[in-house]
Amino acid sequence: MPAKKDPQTRLIDAAMDLAASGRWHDVTMIDIAQSAGVEIGVAFDHFKSKADILRQFVRKIDRIVLADLDPADFNEPGHDRLIAVMMARFDALEPYRPALRSIIASGGDLGPTDTLRAIKTHFGSMRWMLDASGFTTGGLHGSLRVAGMGTIYARCFKQWLDDETADFGPTMAALDRALARGSEWDKRISSGISRLNNVCGKIQKKCDRLAQKYCSNDRTGKTFQAAENNGTNP
Repeated sequence: MPAKKDPQTRLIDAAMDLAASGRWHDVTMIDIAQSAGVEIGVAFDHFKSKADILRQFVRKIDRIVLADLDPADFNEPGHDRLIAVMMARFDALEPYRPALRSIIASGGDLGPTDTLRAIKTHFGSMRWMLDASGFTTGGLHGSLRVAGMGTIYARCFKQWLDDETADFGPTMAALDRALARGSEWDKRISSGISRLNNVCGKIQKKCDRLAQKYCSNDRTGKTFQAAENNGTNP
């Protein structure tokens, strides 16, 4: 006998089922709780809104993709590994495609605050996907990588929603092309940041020398002033 799902999982599954069978905009939290067979008070303890459910759904997909990683693949070229990771993500999303179409058609039914939180969740997912593919995501360069990956994924996601092929070949091809272009931009950004760091380093050295010179002059001036006050030569 299969283990009974926890309330959070049941609520997420119910929300996806309701989205697939109707307009996401018309679905309420009460509908979701009743469809999941979860007491309304318990549902409130887990989620405050549909936006909360969507964010946890994204994290659920993240966990599925990350749990299926094979450490033996970590030595593969970054481009190939990133394609594999992103296509694994689309595979994990495949059962929810009707629901996702409904949610996208309603713009997620998100307000301004929820939209900002959704963007944060989206970029958090992209950071994990890049990390899992062997790309560094720290610092300015890493943040730009995450933003670029977020844009690429959003474009490919729209194509995937309408991709009816068995292996999502057109989506993979589009992803491959987009990542190849992104790689060129990544190299340019890396070179630009390196040059900027060199310039900043030179400026910092000049500032340090000027500061040392100023401190030296200041100490000399104080010595002469003290000598004059004492009526002696320095």
